[in-house]
Amino acid sequence: MKDENFNDNQMQDEYKRREIIQKIRESAGKETIPEDLDPENLDNLIKQGGKAEDRSGRWREAAADFAFRYRKAAGVAAAFVILVIAAVNLTPLMYSGSASEKSAGNAASMDSAAEAAKEDAQAGNASDSGGNAGDEKRDSKDMAKADEAKAEKKDQVEGYVSGSSYEELYEQIYTETQKAQEEWERKIMSDTQNLAGQSDGSAAKSDAAASQETAAVEDSASQDAGAAAGGGGGYSDTNVRTEGVDEGDIVKTDGSYIYTLNRSGILQIVAVDGGDMSVAGQISLDDLTDSIQEMYVDGNTLCVVTSGYDSGLEWQGDDAYMVNSRDFVRLYTYDITDKSKITLKGTVEQDGIYDSTRKVGNYVYLFSQFYPAYKDQVQPAQPRLYVPSVNNELLDSADVLYPAIPQRENGQLVISSVNLEKPDKIQDSKSLIGASGRTYVSTESIYIFGDDYTGEEMQTQIVRFSYKDGEIQAGAAGEINGSINNTFSMDEYEGYLRVVATRYNDGWWGGNMSNSLFVLDDKLKMVGKVEDLAKGEQIYSARFMGDTGYFVTYRQMDPLFSVDLSDPTDPKILGELKITGFSEYLHFYGEDRLLGIGWETDPDTGERLGLKLSMFDISNPAKVKEIDKMVLKNVDFCQAMDNYRSILIDPGENILGFGMGVYDTQNYELQGYYGVFTYDPEEGFQKLLYQSMSKWMDSSGDELAGVRGLYIGDTFYMCGSSGISAYDRNKEYENCGILEW
Repeated sequence: MKDENFNDNQMQDEYKRREIIQKIRESAGKETIPEDLDPENLDNLIKQGGKAEDRSGRWREAAADFAFRYRKAAGVAAAFVILVIAAVNLTPLMYSGSASEKSAGNAASMDSAAEAAKEDAQAGNASDSGGNAGDEKRDSKDMAKADEAKAEKKDQVEGYVSGSSYEELYEQIYTETQKAQEEWERKIMSDTQNLAGQSDGSAAKSDAAASQETAAVEDSASQDAGAAAGGGGGYSDTNVRTEGVDEGDIVKTDGSYIYTLNRSGILQIVAVDGGDMSVAGQISLDDLTDSIQEMYVDGNTLCVVTSGYDSGLEWQGDDAYMVNSRDFVRLYTYDITDKSKITLKGTVEQDGIYDSTRKVGNYVYLFSQFYPAYKDQVQPAQPRLYVPSVNNELLDSADVLYPAIPQRENGQLVISSVNLEKPDKIQDSKSLIGASGRTYVSTESIYIFGDDYTGEEMQTQIVRFSYKDGEIQAGAAGEINGSINNTFSMDEYEGYLRVVATRYNDGWWGGNMSNSLFVLDDKLKMVGKVEDLAKGEQIYSARFMGDTGYFVTYRQMDPLFSVDLSDPTDPKILGELKITGFSEYLHFYGEDRLLGIGWETDPDTGERLGLKLSMFDISNPAKVKEIDKMVLKNVDFCQAMDNYRSILIDPGENILGFGMGVYDTQNYELQGYYGVFTYDPEEGFQKLLYQSMSKWMDSSGDELAGVRGLYIGDTFYMCGSSGISAYDRNKEYENCGILEW
């Protein structure tokens, strides 16, 4: 075991959320616009809001000011409303961890913080941009046109119903969810009163809150850890959750060029030959007024995923106007055959807040969260206010599914597919009401899952879609007891879904924790399970390979469980290894090795002692051994735990790299490092590079989250928003080139 120390400097332990790009659209008629609607005043209001630290306070008030009444002849003006995403303690059915929007009609029951989040989020999704008096007529035509096709497209999934009309969807989104909310509130009141009478009630509630907070933090950082898509073929690839399912990132390479995309909207294509680097092509995406999310590179095609926000004024009649707005996700597809002349081939978009994307073969899949307008702002004949649109076309009612048993959540998860051979068209789309959860994409299926607090025990609802060749079809729905840590806690293999979950046995409040493993068939019906594992602990990480699964639980010690899954109907625990600390990320490192990245802790106090790399021998799953570990003392933050795509890992090349930082409480200075490691069976973990990133970081430390490491041949490259540094792998990682911009 080796300990490594860094200088005791500060590094913030999380990446700030992306800045929301703002824009004002205005047009004026002949008559004078009221002073409070003057574009300059609106611009000042937005600037003030951008500086506000309490966005759920002042920006909620600012948003309310945009709901105004004035004479029709006063002309038209438009303004942005800042979207606020805040954490809410209790969210129904599908909980995403980072979003907190609530269904309309719940206002009376929520506390002020939750209400602020709900108002801001739903204000940001009220309708398509630039609405006008013709929208109601357009909606009526949309309703008639879409409903003609509903019989042919209707999906049938046990537990979910495909809409037969927009009026039916209106009732489900507003009336039925409100009834479910009221019923849930009555249950909560009863449960709270019962809990107050129990001697151990307060302790149980505290444990549950701590567990839920931990899970939310882990999931808000891009859904945690991942697995390498490939490598060993001369250059590294993006670290992804599932081999064969690509994921977007801000840095990519094809072995000849490095593609970088920064948050300012600059796309750089850099030609590399060892330490020789030059910019072969560049475009600025600033004029898109979108927030940059990620990109994909496939041959001569490059895709950029963005998110944004539109707003406009809609005449309500009776001399009244209302600001309506919408969030959107866009996919821009470029031809990069000529690197010096990057050409736009097509653009598509869908309503909703960016959630994630995936790419399989020639298809890109977009996932977004759509939230309907308030009930008092909507009529059944205005489906554009409560049903999402894709490419400005309203979804058919038959493409919207809702739970057969009404839930409290009326938000929708929107899924669309894009064939890159037709980059200006959406091939297929589906929307799932009540879903604001997490997404696991296997090579065969899309799984949407999230926590459900409505029963006697916390459960996880799971819905499966097939997506072959871009055709998205609902396949099955089911549920398990307990809460799933992240996407690595579930895995599809030979038609079965294996899931590990932490259960709160005294009800949704928490109480006595235990852990379970479930095996579900293709209908999401349970066929096998193992329960009551590691009581009093919760799952921190998991990984599956073929017929074997591994997962880590933790409270003071770190049990690593190995599971035999060869018989889906009779899974068996093979072994349990207890060590100090815990691993938050597991990665198979060759056929009989398992890498863990996590934290070393004091076994008595639980205090963190440093970042820990562990190597496990899994040649005999019944007797797993920790054969080496390295502890990096004083490290407070590791990007590997927050965003698995940021990890450089290639077992074939025996290389591991990630960003990390330390925090100096005395000088309040930030310092980030990028570390590159290798593993030797005889010598154990070896450090190859500890490179300071202070040159590329400002006082906030945001740059750390945007740094990526990759290799091409014998050269390692560290890429950041300010440039690229090259290091010779054959000369002990000696710096051999730098390109700055």
